[in-house]
Amino acid sequence: MKDQNTLLKPDMNKPAFQVFPRRFDRVIKDVCVTCDNKITDNSFKDEISIKEYSISGMCQECQDGVFGAG
Repeated sequence: MKDQNTLLKPDMNKPAFQVFPRRFDRVIKDVCVTCDNKITDNSFKDEISIKEYSISGMCQECQDGVFGAG
């Protein structure tokens, strides 16, 4: 990941987090919303992946699985 001190967590007011409260809890605990991977400042390979995390709450491994490893 590029130099960045803190990740921007997903907007917890989005409907997806209201409909699926388990995802809300996982983001609060710094865990991927789809698996058990811990999220840290160094979890992501590029700025696009960081931005996707701020939208979906998915870790790099899950993003690669959904969007294809590039």
